[in-house]
Amino acid sequence: MDALGIIDRSIYGHWYGKAGDKITLTLNSFSILASLFLFWSGTRKMEMTRINRILPMAAASLLLISILWSVNPALTLTRGTAYFFVVLGAIGLAEVLHSDEFMYLLAFLCGLSAVASLAQLLIFPETGDFQGIFSQKNVLGQAMAAGVLAALYCARTSDRLRFRYICVIALCTFVAFMSKSATSILTIFLFFTIDFLGGFYLKGGYIRILSLCLAIGSLLIGILLFAIFGTDYILSLFGKDPTLSGRTLFWPYVIENISKRPVLGWGFSAFWSPVNPTALQIDEAVKGDNWDTFFIPNAHNGILEFLLDIGFLGTSFFVFLWMRNFVMAAKCMNGPAGQVGLSTALLLLGILLIGASEDVLLAPNQIWTNLFFIMGFLCEKELWLARAARRYGRLRPRSMPAANAICS
Repeated sequence: MDALGIIDRSIYGHWYGKAGDKITLTLNSFSILASLFLFWSGTRKMEMTRINRILPMAAASLLLISILWSVNPALTLTRGTAYFFVVLGAIGLAEVLHSDEFMYLLAFLCGLSAVASLAQLLIFPETGDFQGIFSQKNVLGQAMAAGVLAALYCARTSDRLRFRYICVIALCTFVAFMSKSATSILTIFLFFTIDFLGGFYLKGGYIRILSLCLAIGSLLIGILLFAIFGTDYILSLFGKDPTLSGRTLFWPYVIENISKRPVLGWGFSAFWSPVNPTALQIDEAVKGDNWDTFFIPNAHNGILEFLLDIGFLGTSFFVFLWMRNFVMAAKCMNGPAGQVGLSTALLLLGILLIGASEDVLLAPNQIWTNLFFIMGFLCEKELWLARAARRYGRLRPRSMPAANAICS
């Protein structure tokens, strides 16, 4: 959806705070209709698989319910509704598509976005940061990181087309470097490292023990380098200043306002709206520190944004969902679907890294929000299919064709 924003930008232009127009309204309407269709299609297959729809739907409903105490109820209603349909669409996709089909599709779309972004740069060059067909350079970088994640999965599972997906990995990595999004580049590096170690882990036996030792050693080396060189030197390698491009300047103000509403927060997506005088005061205070910038869009930190929007209660619920997905990923890696589990673990670790300097999992149009729910559902579906196959094998030994039909 964000990639299609190039159409809107070409016709109307782009600036911060730009209101919606006919194109964005049409795209959002199609998105809602697509989510409803996918959910309906998935509901028809409920007899085949069992995934927990209650917890994700409860998370989306919690964001909508925050309209009751939101400082901007209209914005909370709009964004909360969009988030609700994102979860509906994720349920439908997980039910309709096999894990391989979804990852192949994701790799194709991200690779196509990379090609389109390079074509846009050559044909219609724009001044400023390279953002391709997306609305902002960080969004481009995150899309490329997702493309690397999907292509790594495809390269591991497809022998015949492995070279094609290696090319997608190289292309998405190249475009990510062009975007100069430090967070996305670090995320891609994390994906490469964990994917390499995870490949050994899936082989089992002594190689699995070796991979765990290498993972622990890599973590210790990272901590040692961090302690020796410090954050300033590491950030300078990526062209970042110690304030993370001004982010740390307003984090004390964010923490102060979190303490004012610690349990329920200020309402989903409501705090940083221009109608909130507190947000305006923070913006002016930061600009007073000689940081010339546009109006602050979010806290630029995953946990801080969660606490600000939905308080400790909502944050705890989403942390529980993250931990639940990670447990299911670990079960898949040690059981029926190692490749799906490994990619889900990569995704969840990437979300942690991105959340250090970006808003994550609370933006309905963000690729990580979609992948968080879809990959969690896919993991859960694989585990259910494995349990169903074992159950049919124990209770109906002469009906293995039926069990195979369930797992197909």
